[in-house]
Amino acid sequence: MADTNGQIDISRVLNNTFGVIGRNPVIFLGLSLLIVGIPNLIVQLAQGDPAASLAILDSPAAIFEGVSGFFLSIFFSVVLQATLIVATLNDLAGKPINLGHCIKTAIRKFLPLIGMSILVSVGIGFGMILLIVPGIILALMWLVATPVMMAENKGIFASLKRSAQLTSGSKMILFILLIGFIIVAIIIGLIGNMLSFWSAFMIAIVGALVNTAIGAIQGAGVASIYIDLRTAKEGADTGSLADVFA
Repeated sequence: MADTNGQIDISRVLNNTFGVIGRNPVIFLGLSLLIVGIPNLIVQLAQGDPAASLAILDSPAAIFEGVSGFFLSIFFSVVLQATLIVATLNDLAGKPINLGHCIKTAIRKFLPLIGMSILVSVGIGFGMILLIVPGIILALMWLVATPVMMAENKGIFASLKRSAQLTSGSKMILFILLIGFIIVAIIIGLIGNMLSFWSAFMIAIVGALVNTAIGAIQGAGVASIYIDLRTAKEGADTGSLADVFA
C-alpha cells in the first residue's frame, strides 16, 4: 500500500542501500573496482606528477588518448550504475542476481543512457550557472531518471518526466538524503587520505578503493531511492519492479 504522505523513508532507503551491498559485496564492490576503481588507478599512475601530465598537450597522440580515456570512463560509469541498479532491484525483490544478465541489460540501454546523461549534465550545469539553486532542483528532479529508464523501459524524455513526477513533493527529503550520502563519501575520502600519506603510489591505490566504495553506494542508493519513491506514491512492490528483467 502507498504511504499516505507519498514521501520516501530515509531510514528504509539507507537500510536497503547498505543491505544490498552487504549481501552482495563481491558483485557490488568487485564490479565497482573493476569498472571504476582500477581504470582510475591506471589513469592516476600513468599521469605521474602534475607537470608531466601537462606535457600531453604538446602531443596530438597523447591528447587523443586522453579524450578517448575520458569517453571510456563515461562508458564504464554509465554501465556500472545501470548494472548495479538492475542488481539492486533484483536483490530487493528477493531474486538471485545474475551478473551477466545485469550487465547485458545495462549495455542494451547504453546509447539512451549516454544521451540522457549528457542532457542531464548540460541541464544541471546550466542551472548551476543560474545561481546554483536551479541546478540543485534539476538534479533532485532527475535523480531517478536512470532507474526509471532501466525498470520501466522508457525513452530519454519520458524517463526525465517520470523522474520529475516521482520526486515531486519529496525534494527536501531527497536533498537531506543526498547530503547524507555526500557526508558518507567525504568520510570515506578522509579515511582514505589518512591511509595514503606514505607515497604517490599509495595515494593512487587508496583513491581507487575510495572510488570503488562510492561507485557501489551510488548505484545501490539511486535504485533504493527509486524503489522507495514508487512504494510511497504508488504502492509498487520490488517483485513487480524486477519482473521487467526476467
